[in-house]
Amino acid sequence: MREIAAQDVSSVNMDRVLTVDLTRRLPDIDRLPSIPDDLEYYGRFALLQSGILWFGDIHSSHPGTSQARFYWAVGNKTLFISPDGSTLGWQELINAKTVRFIAAKLELRKQFRFFTVII
Repeated sequence: MREIAAQDVSSVNMDRVLTVDLTRRLPDIDRLPSIPDDLEYYGRFALLQSGILWFGDIHSSHPGTSQARFYWAVGNKTLFISPDGSTLGWQELINAKTVRFIAAKLELRKQFRFFTVII
């Protein structure tokens, strides 16, 4: 999965582009019936103090060794990522490696070849 700049999007099949949206604030939920109607999947991930990325589903809890905690959700060809609480400068922690990590865990790489980010 390769990141593409907004100006490059017109040259690819939009069905193969995953939008990564960092503008939506996701709620802290732990039950499937609580997922908003426009979302299909929901969970958590974290950057651990060791620098390793951790991934969990809706029923998981962030590890105690988390340096930064996040929520992820998928809906309508969009991967939403938001922080748990008010993590100052959290967008700087979301990079291509992080997006590829989540996409691999969710097996989104089978459907999408590219991604673009909305900040």
